[in-house]
Amino acid sequence: MPIALLCCTSCTALKEASNSDDTTEQETVFEDYYSPNEFEYKDKVYQANINTILFHPRNTPLGYPILNINENIQLELTFDDLGGDYKNYSYTIYHCNSDWTLSDLSSFDYVDGFTEDSIDDYRFSFNTLQSYTQYRLYIPNNRMQLTKTGNYLLVVYEGSDPENVVLSRRFMVFDNNINVTSNVMRPNITRYLRTHQRLSFTIHHGGTSILNPMLDLKVMVLQNGRWDNAIMNLKPQFIRRNELVYDYSDQSLFKAGKEFRFFGFRDLDFATERVSKIWVEDSVNHVQVHIDEKRHTERYSFWKDMNGQFLIGRFGGFTRVDADYAWVHFKLKKEETISNGNVYVFGAFCNWTPQEQFQMQYNYEEKAYEANIYLKQGVYNYQYVVWEDNGQKINDTELEGSYWETENNYLILIYHRPFNARYDQLIGVELVNSRR
Repeated sequence: MPIALLCCTSCTALKEASNSDDTTEQETVFEDYYSPNEFEYKDKVYQANINTILFHPRNTPLGYPILNINENIQLELTFDDLGGDYKNYSYTIYHCNSDWTLSDLSSFDYVDGFTEDSIDDYRFSFNTLQSYTQYRLYIPNNRMQLTKTGNYLLVVYEGSDPENVVLSRRFMVFDNNINVTSNVMRPNITRYLRTHQRLSFTIHHGGTSILNPMLDLKVMVLQNGRWDNAIMNLKPQFIRRNELVYDYSDQSLFKAGKEFRFFGFRDLDFATERVSKIWVEDSVNHVQVHIDEKRHTERYSFWKDMNGQFLIGRFGGFTRVDADYAWVHFKLKKEETISNGNVYVFGAFCNWTPQEQFQMQYNYEEKAYEANIYLKQGVYNYQYVVWEDNGQKINDTELEGSYWETENNYLILIYHRPFNARYDQLIGVELVNSRR
């Protein structure tokens, strides 16, 4: 099956300064970001002037950042610097284990060529109220080739200082040495029957020797490209000759969720695609999304979504450097506040991570949650989630609901570390859709 995979993308937002008593001018200021001395091995943005990170296979904007080592395909990274001037950005790549910890390989073990390099491809925005510089990088390239399969972290930093990290992005390189047959079905446990989906699959490894599959093999399952709710280290239920069967009733369950909400503002002159109003105030674009309501009790209704992803560009093509930015205003009607956590606007544009700039505040007069988020022109999928107070848990069903009929993508990643090997090899990738 061809891998048309969704990217792990990111978007940082700006905060709008409130007007003081002695001025009516509206300012746009950067949020203060904490920059750690040591970066984290996940998708993250470390500087507030960096926005709209896209990372996907070249010419496949809704693809996961994943490469077949035997195919001549590149990953494309683009990001905007809202400072609007030129900066010298460089990058390097780290090899990781299946759990996204640093592997024991040195850079010379997995890179053929330069182990770090500068990003020389950049373009300035034009015909936009928000000035920005867009940077572009292709991986691999004629100065950096990858020689090993597995997990990788791409790290971009400013100047020649590797500690001045700007952003990091995960990607994977695989070699399909095995075959996988898979199926998404309705659960056979009564309490999950209406709300979850169950994934069943079999690994056929006749051409690959796996001596101890319980220890040497690690299997991960991702829903719609998300790592925050991934099933980790799934073990085979049955071991047969040249086959490993994963057909659990409970261990491979996912909440099915619901088709994502959406809006688009590819045109800043006319309101389209669930946008009720567009205006310019103090040389800043503003977009009002249609007022939303809770839908956890609504009957399931199918529409074709992007499974939480987003596309950037204006009408007439997705050229990206003539797309402008706007404060996008979200409003979710709710009679009472949620007592067990905070509400966030959620999707691939925020790295599938609750972040301060995407948090909603309750307006007691309007009886609604509201958020203003600085986004680039395009088409967006999103949903409303609750980040619960009692721990690291995202509740994405309280405001949205969950129905087993929902269309989702599931990505199966199969890692193998033979005895005495120094790293986890990614020997198989399978993409399965719940409606196919």
